[in-house]
Amino acid sequence: MSEDERSAGVRSTAERRAEERYAHVLDLLARQETASLDEIQAVAAASPATVRRDLAALEGQGLIRRTRGGASLVPVASTLDETFTLRRRRNARNKGMIAVAAAELIPTGSALFINDGSTTFALCEELASRGDPLWVATTALNVAERLAGAGVFEVIVIGGTLRGSSFATSGPMATAALDQFTADFAVIGCDGLDLESGVRWNSLVDAEVAQVMVRRATRTIVVADSSKFDHRARVGTLNWDAVDDLVTNSITDEWSKHLESAGVRVTLASE
Repeated sequence: MSEDERSAGVRSTAERRAEERYAHVLDLLARQETASLDEIQAVAAASPATVRRDLAALEGQGLIRRTRGGASLVPVASTLDETFTLRRRRNARNKGMIAVAAAELIPTGSALFINDGSTTFALCEELASRGDPLWVATTALNVAERLAGAGVFEVIVIGGTLRGSSFATSGPMATAALDQFTADFAVIGCDGLDLESGVRWNSLVDAEVAQVMVRRATRTIVVADSSKFDHRARVGTLNWDAVDDLVTNSITDEWSKHLESAGVRVTLASE
C-alpha cells in the first residue's frame, strides 16, 4: 500500500469516528436540549480538545449553539427547514437500528417503493451493505445514487420537481410516474405520527407521494424513530388501516395497544 493510500485510510477512519461522535452529541442534545461539557465529553468518549473541535464543527454546520459551559440544540420549526445532513444526524443511532430491523422484513428479490428521508436513507445504506438484489423505485436522488452504486439493484428514479434540501422529487409528474408501477413493499419515512390521524408530513406534496406509493404496493412499512410519536405534523393522509408494519426503536404501552387494535405490526429495533 502506498503512502497516499495509507493517508487516505487514516483520514477516512478519522472522519468516521468524528461522525460517530457528532451523532452521540446530537442524540444527547435531542434528549435534553442542553448539555454541559462534562456530559458531552462522556457521551463522545473524547478528550476536551477533541470535544471543543467537534462542537465548533457542529456549530459551524448550524446544528448546535455553544453556551457557557456546554451546548444546546438549535431549534427547528419544521423538517422542511432542515438540511438533509442535519436530519440525518439527528437520532442517527436509532435510525441505524431501525434500518437493520426494517431490512430483515424485506426478502431478496422484492420490489420496493422508497420515499425520501433520513431514516429511509439509513435503510438504503443497510440494503446496499447486504447486497441482496432488489428492484427499487424512489423519489429520493440520494437513495437512488447509493443503491445504483452498489451494482446489484435495479433502480428507477421517479422524476418531478426537485427540492434541494432533501434531494426529493414530488408534484404531479412524480405521482403520475409512480402510478405506472406496482411494488411488493412501500417503505415510508415521515415527519410525525399521531394516534388518531395516522402518519403525517410537513408538506402536502410529500404526503401525496407517500399516498400513491402505499396505494400501489402490496404491503406498507413505516420507518420512524421514537421522536416522531405524538408529533402532529401539518398534513396527514395515511391512516393506520393503510399501514402494515411500523419499525421504530421505542414505543409506549398506549401506542402499542392502539396500533395492535389497528392491525399494525410493530417491530422494535435493538442494538
